[in-house]
Amino acid sequence: MITIKVNDASMSIQIGSTILSILQIQFPDKKEFNGIAVAVNEVVIPKKQWHTYQLQEHDNILIIIAAQGG
Repeated sequence: MITIKVNDASMSIQIGSTILSILQIQFPDKKEFNGIAVAVNEVVIPKKQWHTYQLQEHDNILIIIAAQGG
């Protein structure tokens, strides 16, 4: 297990976990993740890399969800 931060909350995850696996944990009812941006240690990671980008001990993940409104 390793410890990361997701939107400033500590989280323990399995070694080898990817961005996609974290999104599936955070949003279990979503099948697609349109309108979401993810940064790891202040670097935006393209969506096409989410399934392969492995997280490391002490990574700081920021998940931003686009919202509509008026």
